[in-house]
Amino acid sequence: MRKIILNMIAEEKRGAVLEDGKVHEWLFEQADEWTRSGNIILGKVMDIVPGMEAAFVDIGGEKNGYLYRNELIRYQAHKDGTAAQNAPSIRTLLTKGQTIIVQVTKEAYGTKGARLTEVVSLPGKYIVYLPHGNYVAVSKKMTSDHTRDEWRRRGKAWLHDNEGMIIRTAAEEMDEQHIFEELERLRAKYSAVAKAAASGQPPQLLFNQSSLIQRVMRDYFSNGEAEIVVDQREEYLSIIQETDRESQHRVQLFQEKEDIFTAYKLDKPLEKSLRRHVWLKNGAFLIIDRTEALTVIDVNTGKYVGNESLRDTVVKTNVEAAYAAAEQIRLRDIGGIILIDFIDMKQEADREHVLSTLKHAVAGDRSLINIAGYTQFGLVEMTRKKNRKSLDQLLLSPCSCCYGTGSVRSTASAVAELEREAYALRFTDDEAILVDVLPPLFHALLNNNQEKRKRIEANAGKKLYLLLSDELEGAGRFHAIRMLGDAHQLKEAWSRRSSGQE
Repeated sequence: MRKIILNMIAEEKRGAVLEDGKVHEWLFEQADEWTRSGNIILGKVMDIVPGMEAAFVDIGGEKNGYLYRNELIRYQAHKDGTAAQNAPSIRTLLTKGQTIIVQVTKEAYGTKGARLTEVVSLPGKYIVYLPHGNYVAVSKKMTSDHTRDEWRRRGKAWLHDNEGMIIRTAAEEMDEQHIFEELERLRAKYSAVAKAAASGQPPQLLFNQSSLIQRVMRDYFSNGEAEIVVDQREEYLSIIQETDRESQHRVQLFQEKEDIFTAYKLDKPLEKSLRRHVWLKNGAFLIIDRTEALTVIDVNTGKYVGNESLRDTVVKTNVEAAYAAAEQIRLRDIGGIILIDFIDMKQEADREHVLSTLKHAVAGDRSLINIAGYTQFGLVEMTRKKNRKSLDQLLLSPCSCCYGTGSVRSTASAVAELEREAYALRFTDDEAILVDVLPPLFHALLNNNQEKRKRIEANAGKKLYLLLSDELEGAGRFHAIRMLGDAHQLKEAWSRRSSGQE
């Protein structure tokens, strides 16, 4: 049975989805994250761009969200019977400064703001309630057309005005009254949202659909195939209240002294999920690089040489890499465009075998995945629906030294930068320069009988005093000029600081 471990003790809530004792997904909720996918927010229209048929809406995040015309309730009411050229402009549907209830459908990413819709949806265990949907849809996974037609008829009979609903596969085994009661609960939730919006001031969070508890209950627990272990009594009682009596035995309160992630040995797997290199069992490895546009996974044979022919070695490595890539994509919650660079294979049968393996490996992923196949350059191209930030976006920040590139300037380049800056001061009246430098630059300037330092002093016509520093303000810098002045005074200042007197 699937087990969900919830660590709720800090502001950052976290969880792990275990299958057969192994982590398959990480779950996180961070404080003050209004703009997570699924949240409903009272926003304010800040700008309207007719050329894009879109509006920018303040939803309380660092960036304004963007709302396209086709995501507006009034536009959807018009579009079915209106020719494209006669469709109303967004200028006629929205005004600048207007308050509007919106839902986040795609989280902000990189330089892009969150994507929004006015057509709100509230998911339950058995249905998705659409306050302004104006249609009934039934899961195609139900056993027969007759069953789908019956549920469609019931849904239409229950709805009022422009309401809509999507009936999930899980509803097929439930009685009508149970489904209707869930509809009523979701109606009441949206009524509370509308009431809060009527008296609220934008930007304001109206409904937190993406809270960790909500997601776990909706996406993992409701199918009856999961256990929850949670380390805080308040959250434990909250889950129990939302759970029917038959399922309450599947919720446990963790009461040990040690941290729950430590007890379940989850800290190291989490740290590994953030690494760029992923080692495979056979000694091969993956390198995972994410950019704003796409994610690239590179497959390398590494330590694996195999006992078979080169062809067999390559195919076996690629097959294992396909499973590992699928696992990492799910673990890291990587979305958008993904390219996988498998080791080159000459035989078409081998290529198809690896592609088939990848399709099988991603079959258990809850997110929508489309594998397009091989590009003309031999890379496998695929997409995975991106609704929220990936694991590294949630837990990591760009490095202040390397600007998030993973690389810093070479020592030779750092020496040259200092030399140019010192040279630019050659016409000043100052006799000396006192400079804070990081260890790589400090040692480079003192190597080989201080040859580089002497050259800088000769070109600048000034004495150069170096202060070893562990860190400097300003990303990517190896040095910072502290002061200019009289050689004797700066030597004294250098001596005091070097000896730790200042």
